[in-house]
Amino acid sequence: MAETGTPKVPFGIPMRQAHFAFGRQYTPLNHGSYGTVPVSVRAAHAALQADADAAPDPFIALEFHARLAAQRALAAEALHCSDVDELVFVPNATTGSDTILKNLVWNEGDVVLCYELVYGSVAHGLSWLEETRGVEIQVVHPEWPLPDNELVQIMIDAAMNVNAQPGKRVRLAVVDTIISMPGLRIPFERLVPALQALGALVLVDGAHGIGQVGIDLDVLRPDFFVTNLHKWFFVPRGCAALYVPKKHQELIRTSLPTSHGFTPKRRLGVSDEDGESWVEMFDFTGSDDTTAWLCVQAAIDFRTQVCGGETAIEVYSNVVAQRSAGVVASVLGTEIMDLAGSCIRECFFANVRLPLELGTEMDSSNGKVNPKHAHAVVGWIKAVGVRESGFYFQTCLYRGAWWWRLSGTIYVEVEDFRKGAEVLKGLCERIQNGELAKQITTTY
Repeated sequence: MAETGTPKVPFGIPMRQAHFAFGRQYTPLNHGSYGTVPVSVRAAHAALQADADAAPDPFIALEFHARLAAQRALAAEALHCSDVDELVFVPNATTGSDTILKNLVWNEGDVVLCYELVYGSVAHGLSWLEETRGVEIQVVHPEWPLPDNELVQIMIDAAMNVNAQPGKRVRLAVVDTIISMPGLRIPFERLVPALQALGALVLVDGAHGIGQVGIDLDVLRPDFFVTNLHKWFFVPRGCAALYVPKKHQELIRTSLPTSHGFTPKRRLGVSDEDGESWVEMFDFTGSDDTTAWLCVQAAIDFRTQVCGGETAIEVYSNVVAQRSAGVVASVLGTEIMDLAGSCIRECFFANVRLPLELGTEMDSSNGKVNPKHAHAVVGWIKAVGVRESGFYFQTCLYRGAWWWRLSGTIYVEVEDFRKGAEVLKGLCERIQNGELAKQITTTY
């Protein structure tokens, strides 16, 4: 169905009440972490699960492959990937990224280039490479916010510096579409070709990609790309797309876990047997509930028929995030993370500083946070916010300041964030008055 440009139900609270199933005491301001699905998509998912349970053998062994192929084709179309056999489904972006890291054959002198705000699970995957494969991880430390031109140049300079060292090369560079925490859009469209020109393979972590920023894989042509469909695209949780162009598929020898679709160079006890295709290697990796992978059409139907199409979703989600950030900054008496010449706010995230100051171990008076308690702030705000007020605040400590990441989407509106900001302001005042420090002292 063609996009109408106009939602059937107004975005914001009316959309939340009509098409989502949140608890009455919970105000969802953190779509970016785990996503959620409309009730229509949840119903479609439940129907598929019922079909699987009604006749599991034919559903899994005989029908699933063809059903999945149709849904992969829809995802490929949404990502402008003209060859559907360059796109497979995996449970989440972490699995996709780790599949790449653990498949590449690493040689002496190979270096992975990334920046410090690479996603936590990817960072751990890189640490695993360093520990087990001896791969050098080169981490650069841009100070956000910074202009796009400066970020691109920092990454180019870092790659050139590595390549200039005898026996070393940047084998892989990792960049995001949107950094997770704080939530910052990255000029990935410029970083990918710039780093490829220096000889690097480029893995784009697009966990926050499809459904939030435009992705054209035929134009971008990254070496590897992964994106969650269960965050901003409204597919049920446990569905992500992994893109590997055919020229690189020989580098990715196995799914994770290695399973029935793997084609060994020499099968144990078998000779001259045809193997599975590269795509089929990912279709079934063991018994699991992958019915979410069959819900892409249901998500697209909701986006087009109920929401009015991609443009309507994108415009509203960006506007509500950025307008809410202004209101939140006013309530908290702080500022929005922003800078001219940067694309960091060209997404559905905005970041507002909390009215907290980091003290020193010798001086944490006057409401300042003792550095020993700094990382406890994030968890305390989450737990107390939900327990007392039904607000879950996704915050982080970045370079000595705490930031609240706001998630704009079709079921929230500015007033939701204003109410949340009032609660958060009160929580910060309680921290300044020593409540968190007292609890930590009492507990430990």
